Amino acid sequence: MDKEKKFDCIKFKNDLQSKLLKDSKAKNMREYVDYVNKIALKSPLNRKL
Repeated sequence: MDKEKKFDCIKFKNDLQSKLLKDSKAKNMREYVDYVNKIALKSPLNRKL
């Protein structure tokens, strides 16, 4: 029972991180972290319980 792999999780993760870094236009790690945190705060997953 061989299943063909249809989705590469690692490639997907790397592509997302690469896009985030490019979109952030960050000059250093601190700017990148600030950018990602700002996006995370707007996420529907970030809510008060």
